[in-house]
Amino acid sequence: MIANLHSANATFYKAKSKSTVKSSTYKERVKADRIVMVLMLLGTIAFAVFGM
Repeated sequence: MIANLHSANATFYKAKSKSTVKSSTYKERVKADRIVMVLMLLGTIAFAVFGM
């Protein structure tokens, strides 16, 4: 029973088309970094005001 499920899953995954993952550009990394830094700043301010 386990062998039959395994072969069915292997066939299903092989049938999927393979997509290539493109690497992020410098501008995308800078934008993501800025968003994270702003969220961390807002979290720090919120914790300082409302935290114990």
